[in-house]
Amino acid sequence: MIETEPKGKIFSFKSIGIKSYGIPGLIFMIFIIMSCKNPNSPFYNKVLNDFDTTSYFIAVDIKSPSYKGRTIIENNNLYLFLNKKKGIHQRRYLSFMEKTLIHHRALKIDDKDFVMWKFIKVYDSESVLRTADLGRDSFVANYFNGTVLKYGYTEKEQNAVINQLFYWEIPAKIDKLTGELIIG
Repeated sequence: MIETEPKGKIFSFKSIGIKSYGIPGLIFMIFIIMSCKNPNSPFYNKVLNDFDTTSYFIAVDIKSPSYKGRTIIENNNLYLFLNKKKGIHQRRYLSFMEKTLIHHRALKIDDKDFVMWKFIKVYDSESVLRTADLGRDSFVANYFNGTVLKYGYTEKEQNAVINQLFYWEIPAKIDKLTGELIIG
């Protein structure tokens, strides 16, 4: 015969030997868990430290009076924008943008900033989404000849591809010599 707990006994952590430490204990546990997450990823270090004239694309959410949604922008342009508008210098830029990207925060900008700083709106592309459903390797093989984007995609599709690559932490930029989109 299997022994069971008497009827009416309520399950609690104390009944199984786990002590309750209250709110301070809970806060400490959350702190430990959060500190174990390393937001300092090699991907963010690579793309956010590229200040070349044709730097890596950053996919970031934007809030403006006329648009709320996803955009892509070259890292150097994003840095220059934040430096001019918010006074953020290179040392603080990496930390600020990592937090913004990790926590999916939107940057607030004015409508005139779209053109001036070269923010590019990203629209969903059904074909890009369908291809992304096949997985990362299939996606890259479908759109790229090695590291160069295959010919024949619209600007809308290319922007959606860049956005998806950023989601998968695959750096993408325009090659200085050829003017073509490359990865890696």
